[in-house]
Amino acid sequence: MKIRSDFVTNSSSSSFILARKDELTEEQKQLILDYVCDNLLGEMVLTPDSTEEEIAGFIEEEYIEEERARQIRKALKEGKSIYYGCVSFEDCEYSYSDAFETLWADLEKCTPDNFTMIDGDLSY
Repeated sequence: MKIRSDFVTNSSSSSFILARKDELTEEQKQLILDYVCDNLLGEMVLTPDSTEEEIAGFIEEEYIEEERARQIRKALKEGKSIYYGCVSFEDCEYSYSDAFETLWADLEKCTPDNFTMIDGDLSY
């Protein structure tokens, strides 16, 4: 656990220290992209091949208003898939710290000679 001994202007922030070479490797870039896609862009719930029954069911289950439902149907017709997710603002601080800590640990594992987490504990 971190103990703050200096003046903190924003109590919901936490510092970190990383060491890395200037350029990210292709493996690190792919890891970041994969992490963002898997964790920050929602879960695929509908595809252009979804049936009208599946589309209507999703819209009803999630209480989606008419204008948003129209936009969903339009996006599906354009060949786009629909991804759905949620951010709890009560848990947001922990979600962000978990996201950073997981990503840093994965970056260090994939290329330890290029990336080192010196102080990556964002809990306090």
